[in-house]
Amino acid sequence: MNKRKEDLIYVGIDLHKDSHTAVILDCWNTKLGEITFVNTPAEFPKLIRKVNKFCTENKEPVYGLENAYGYGRGLAVWLIAKGLMVKDVNTSLAHRQAKCRAMYKKSDSDDAEAIALATINMLYSLPDACPNDAYWSLSQMVNRRDNIMTQRIRLKNQLHEQLCIAYPSYKQFFEDISRKTALFFWEHYPSEKYLRGKTPESLADEMKDVGHNSFSVRRCKIILDV
Repeated sequence: MNKRKEDLIYVGIDLHKDSHTAVILDCWNTKLGEITFVNTPAEFPKLIRKVNKFCTENKEPVYGLENAYGYGRGLAVWLIAKGLMVKDVNTSLAHRQAKCRAMYKKSDSDDAEAIALATINMLYSLPDACPNDAYWSLSQMVNRRDNIMTQRIRLKNQLHEQLCIAYPSYKQFFEDISRKTALFFWEHYPSEKYLRGKTPESLADEMKDVGHNSFSVRRCKIILDV
């Protein structure tokens, strides 16, 4: 970067899921303006119009985004497409800058100002924001998988609670309650009363297709005896 700090206007943006708050500073840390806008591309031009009011005497803006690859990804991509300078400000840098400020209060405005100050102080060492679609897609897939696994564990725990009532000794014949044979059994025999009239042989015959002949008559006898 060949730009002098005096030739730039610094925009620190505190990013959130629903809205972003931007604070505008000059190179002497003077606060010029502030704006909060909704996190949607239709609202992003409001930020540009606000910042451009202070880009006099050929000054150019530089945008510092904390977490440019999370909630700020859409804004980062939009700003970069406009040919604007966008820096990725590490969370720890912004936090360190905030702690150094007198009278700091935890608010979106103060956080955005801390990000702008970090952008000024670390201008030449901060990396350019480069949102990577492959990285973002992989991150979304990992999050989706984590959500599915959390939901699976929750449902399995709920099933355990119900089985403790319907079949208190179920662990004697199904160690893994989520196996295909177990799920088939729970669906067709939700309580012991549905097993009335069943013999070990008839139950084993019914289960053999599901269990690929691995469900023995001996196990069926255990089920009917408990």
